[in-house]
Amino acid sequence: MRVGMQGKIVLLYSLLILFAMQLSGVYLVKSLENYYLRNYAISQLSQGELLCNFIRRYLVEEEQQGELISDLIAEFGGGMPGTETMVLDRHGRLLGGPDQRSLSLLGGRVIQDDVLLALAGNRVEAIRVDPETGVRYYFLALPVKNMSSVVGVVFLRGSLEHIYLMLKEIKLMLITGWGIVLGIAILIGFLLTRTITMPIREVTSRAAAMAGGDFSQKIEVRSEDEIGELGEMFNFLTARLKDTLKEISAEKNKVEAILNYMTDGIVAFNKEGQSIHLNPAARKFLEWTGSPAELGLSGEVIFKILFTPGEMVELFKGGSPSTKEVHIGDTQEKILQVHFAPVKENGVLQGILVVLHDVTKERVFSRMQQEFVANVSHELRTPLTTIKNYIETLLNGAQEDPGIRMRFLQVVEKETERMVKLVKDLLVLSQIDYHETQWVKEETDVAFLIYEIREQVELECQAKGIILHTSLPRQSLKAFLDKDKIRQVMLNLLDNALKFTPPGGEIEVRACERESNICVSVRDTGIGIPPEEVDRVFERFYRVDKTRSRHSGGTGLGLSIAKQIIEAHGGTVFLESKLEEGTEITFCLPLARHPEHGASH
Repeated sequence: MRVGMQGKIVLLYSLLILFAMQLSGVYLVKSLENYYLRNYAISQLSQGELLCNFIRRYLVEEEQQGELISDLIAEFGGGMPGTETMVLDRHGRLLGGPDQRSLSLLGGRVIQDDVLLALAGNRVEAIRVDPETGVRYYFLALPVKNMSSVVGVVFLRGSLEHIYLMLKEIKLMLITGWGIVLGIAILIGFLLTRTITMPIREVTSRAAAMAGGDFSQKIEVRSEDEIGELGEMFNFLTARLKDTLKEISAEKNKVEAILNYMTDGIVAFNKEGQSIHLNPAARKFLEWTGSPAELGLSGEVIFKILFTPGEMVELFKGGSPSTKEVHIGDTQEKILQVHFAPVKENGVLQGILVVLHDVTKERVFSRMQQEFVANVSHELRTPLTTIKNYIETLLNGAQEDPGIRMRFLQVVEKETERMVKLVKDLLVLSQIDYHETQWVKEETDVAFLIYEIREQVELECQAKGIILHTSLPRQSLKAFLDKDKIRQVMLNLLDNALKFTPPGGEIEVRACERESNICVSVRDTGIGIPPEEVDRVFERFYRVDKTRSRHSGGTGLGLSIAKQIIEAHGGTVFLESKLEEGTEITFCLPLARHPEHGASH
């Protein structure tokens, strides 16, 4: 529930008054309670000490005459209404009581904590509540002393209910008075706060009318206090707002027609750096929806993407045209060609017009062409240079030596094979990219295929002193795949493992069924891959150790081809590696499922 300002002030005002009255009332009642209890205790103590003086000689001379002591108790009890008095000897035996009932108990021992403490020479006084009746009593136990020895005890018990009844009546009067005072205070508070809240409500209603588009609102100032100052400032704000809206409308009309019909992205800013227009193309480039007013777009927000803060300051300061390219986007990078054109009127900068042109595809295509040409040229130049040098050496006379001739020709053959392999790999990638690959998919037992591939590489492993393990399940693992293409993937992975695993190392090939997929992994104990290189190993022509890979005959296309083949089968491939510990590459393919059975075979 909404509580207005008037209600809050009155509530706070009332709570303060109530707190003050409560505090003073509690203090007053507590003071009266202490006063009455203290006077009552002094009276009881005086009566008890007087009784002690009268009966001392009877207790010393051991004239324990019950009737005489009872008479003395009755005589003193008349001066202390509501008080019960008992007299005990030095052994705690009852010598006299307040009524006839106590006469039957004469001579009996009274064992209570108060009596025992009094017999030890201590004066005991306390206020206790009867657990059965709830009545509060004042207890007083006085030792009767002869010189330094205790010869008896006077025990007094008086009811305090008359005191607390009086305090209750006082509290009732206080509460009644508080209620009357609080009611009057609340009434005065409402009347006082109304003089403050009424002008504020008027300002609020006028502001609501302005929010609806009526800017002719004006407040009549009736006082010269803070409320009056608020009304004057509201009137000043209204005038300023009308002028500002006129200026914005005039500037907007100048450029709105042009901006709305531009095909490139357009963002317009006023001279304060606030965006006043975004066309649909700009919203698409910057991935924003809604109107600038809804998003609260400002020059700083957009220029953080397009420009550095220093460049933004210079742009608005100089107001000269400029062009640059920026990269934006986290998940999908875009390259925008940004043209900044100042909008001037009478030589004064009125704003900035930003034209956005998406050149992402052009730049990516150009970069891919450059990288491809550079990589292919580099890969072909090395073997061609080697072949040229060796042939020149042979032509210059080295062919006469049979040993040199044979060794040089073997090198030429090796480099030629390397170029042939590069061209074949490029052809495979080209066919996959342009969807020209002829896939011959059939149901194949992956475990049996792994056994066949193992036989192909086992001799090479033995020659290099590398131990080859296979871990396969007993049941068959069948998938629909192009057997030759998957064989090529496996051979590529094993070839990489053989190249980068030193003699004495191990290579393990595992296959298992995992969540309706067949997962095959090749793990080696080779040199591993640095963490910063792991994400790039599937890029074309990318090699971690370029010198070693080239020496080993690698082209940097094997893993890229493997990834393309696996993804063409609807699978996934990923790599894990630790430097100097080894590498594990895993690819997963969907299990073969027949529509008529809906199960794996």
